[in-house]
Amino acid sequence: MFDFAFWLLSYVIPFLAVLTVIVFVHEMGHYTVARWNGVAIQTFSIGFGRELIGWDDKHGTRWRISAIPLGGYVRFVGDMNAASVPDTEALANVDPELAPRLFANKNVWQRIAVVAAGPIANVILTFVILYALLLGYGRYTIPR
Repeated sequence: MFDFAFWLLSYVIPFLAVLTVIVFVHEMGHYTVARWNGVAIQTFSIGFGRELIGWDDKHGTRWRISAIPLGGYVRFVGDMNAASVPDTEALANVDPELAPRLFANKNVWQRIAVVAAGPIANVILTFVILYALLLGYGRYTIPR
């Protein structure tokens, strides 16, 4: 007989916990490099759908934990959606003081750095985890 509670506690909850950590590190890579490059950030979300918990920081970024924990996104000011598609109407009517901080107005190398930062953060996380495993479970041997 299939025990749903056992399956949920043994497989689904750990999977979602690990996925949430991976998504957080990935999105934090995008967020950190965007902030370094002076990009105005509207939303940092872990998960999709309805917001469960949220708060605003001193920079005006809305931090969210959403209902569907299967991904996340960083939405920049001036983007139409979470895929960073520029909102042409918003770009045309943007405050001139805010215009230099829009992702669409950054140079190509800054945009490349922001986009690449998420996967690079995941690669760094992988090396950190593997190094921790090596330290914790590795064994130094001297060949004879």
